[in-house]
Amino acid sequence: MVKALTAKLLVTAVLADGKRVDLDARIRPPYEGDDRYWIARVQIKPLQSEPVDVRGVDSFHSIWLACQLILKLLTQLKAEGARLENADGSEFPLDAYLAGFHE
Repeated sequence: MVKALTAKLLVTAVLADGKRVDLDARIRPPYEGDDRYWIARVQIKPLQSEPVDVRGVDSFHSIWLACQLILKLLTQLKAEGARLENADGSEFPLDAYLAGFHE
């Protein structure tokens, strides 16, 4: 059975030493937990072997927090000297994703 998917992002990180790492970030549809918080499951392969549950006050909030988690990771990789690329080798537009993003 194929698991439902809410969002998927594919990015290649070219590390300072030239090593290429294909990142596959996925967010599963949120569901309401027993504690009335909503949970969005997020996983970034190969950096995480298991998904992480992100809790929000509603489904929108849980997805927003999952997106923030992915963007923070990409920002950290870039700050450490990695070049982020799309599948075609062009630069990944991280700044466009971060536009309007406030912590």
